Amino acid sequence: MPTQPLSNSNRLNRMLQRLMRRQGVAVDKIPDFAGWTNFVLAVDQTIKEFSANRELLEQSVQSTSFKLKQAYEDLKTESSLRLAQADLHQQELEDLVQARTSELQTAQLHLEQINQRLAYDATHDDLTGLANRNQLMRELNRSVAKLSTDEGLGLCFFFVDFDRFKQINDRFGHLIGDKVLIQVANRLSTLVGDATCLARLGGDEFVLLMGQLQESEAVKLAQSITAAFTQPIRIRDTEIPMSASVGIVLADAAYPSADDIVRDADIAMYRAKATGNCYQLFDEEMRTEHLERIELERELEIAVREQQFCINFEPIVDTTRSGIFSMESLVRWIHPAKGMISPGRFIPLAEELGLVIEIDRIVFEQTCQQFRQWRGNGITSPDQKFNVNLSCGQLERSDLIPFLLSTLDVSDISPHDIVLEITESYLLADSGQVMKNLNEMNKLGFRIFVDDFGTGYSSLSYLAKYPIHGLKIDQSFVRDLAESSESKELIRSIIAMADALNLQVVTEGVETLAQLQIMTELGCRYIQGFLFTRPMTAMQAEVFLVDQPYRELGAIATE
Repeated sequence: MPTQPLSNSNRLNRMLQRLMRRQGVAVDKIPDFAGWTNFVLAVDQTIKEFSANRELLEQSVQSTSFKLKQAYEDLKTESSLRLAQADLHQQELEDLVQARTSELQTAQLHLEQINQRLAYDATHDDLTGLANRNQLMRELNRSVAKLSTDEGLGLCFFFVDFDRFKQINDRFGHLIGDKVLIQVANRLSTLVGDATCLARLGGDEFVLLMGQLQESEAVKLAQSITAAFTQPIRIRDTEIPMSASVGIVLADAAYPSADDIVRDADIAMYRAKATGNCYQLFDEEMRTEHLERIELERELEIAVREQQFCINFEPIVDTTRSGIFSMESLVRWIHPAKGMISPGRFIPLAEELGLVIEIDRIVFEQTCQQFRQWRGNGITSPDQKFNVNLSCGQLERSDLIPFLLSTLDVSDISPHDIVLEITESYLLADSGQVMKNLNEMNKLGFRIFVDDFGTGYSSLSYLAKYPIHGLKIDQSFVRDLAESSESKELIRSIIAMADALNLQVVTEGVETLAQLQIMTELGCRYIQGFLFTRPMTAMQAEVFLVDQPYRELGAIATE
């Protein structure tokens, strides 16, 4: 039976089977044509979907790749920016560190300069540039320590003080005073050269520390120091006279401390000032006197507080009328244990301690009380006056006039009964308050006399400037009156000048009839001195006023 030709579908199935077998795929059942058709359609659909998915995938890959590339570029750009910023920040940081380092170096340098300045200021006087007390004591302690280790060593210490420097400040002002001190320091620096230490302790006090000197060498240097200030100091167009007092200590291993050396040199300087010598070498006697002075200072403060003072009286005789022109009040200190202490001893001390104002006021109050009692008892005549001394410090006080008036009011005494005595040298202060007080006292009726005339002030311009009513010729002009024609002519000139200015003249210190007669011949009407009487207590003065023993002497003077 002839074989039937295979259909196309069968042929296709067989071809597919062989193909699949070659590929190692077992085929159990050959699908029919419809199955193959569905399969092919499914494959075709799958291929289409795959193509579509592949296209999507490629687009996705391409998009992702672009994004990654863009992200990479962005990251690269950002990284570059950040690297640039990092470089910039690093540079800024380096610049900041450098600037800060420079600031710290500048601050450190400034701090070092401040420390150097503080160290300098701690050891130097800010006005003169000399060493100050701290530096002096450091150097002096070092020198004293060397003395203790070597008995053969010594040192010389000078204490220099300038006389009446306070008056310079009062008259010309502290600015001029400072300029004077600068010139003083310059002169001393030039004079002493390479001294161990030249220092200013304060005010007008200067000290000089030298190595070991012989006594003659120390004296010679002290003389050179004082001689350097015989010429006035010139500030602009003003010449300011200066004078120095020098205390000297020659120290060896016996001195226990630097403080003792400074103290003893200070003591010697005050001795030079008190005696009028330019310089003074220290000795042990001065230390004893210094301790006595310290004790006297303490006792004087107590005396003022307890008013341990009484008044003595000395008459001023009017030789023309053979009567009493005035009674001068003289303060006396009655110490409870030591008895009478000389005014020459305690008045200068009171002035230094600032106690003289209180003493002045005690004297004025006691004098007013005594004068009221005498006048009430008819012992003094209505035209008799009393003289009271006023210190410079008193004249510079704004409460002086109220004090005077209140005291007079209590005592029922008039300003016309009082003569206020002012030492000539006090007028050098030339302050506005002094001028105001003097003018006010003059208006109220007080009379103002210049005491110790001729001893202190080289210019007489104050006689026209201030309201002065009288002069008291100092006793130093009277002492050798009988033997000295120069003294006589000088007194004659003073009296002539006083007459021309309508001033009263009192001569102090008349002790002999010869002196009395010469003074009356020269035209001096008012005389005071031991010829009539020494200072008297209130009781003695009362007897003197009643008995009037001076009348006989007054009559002799006018013969």
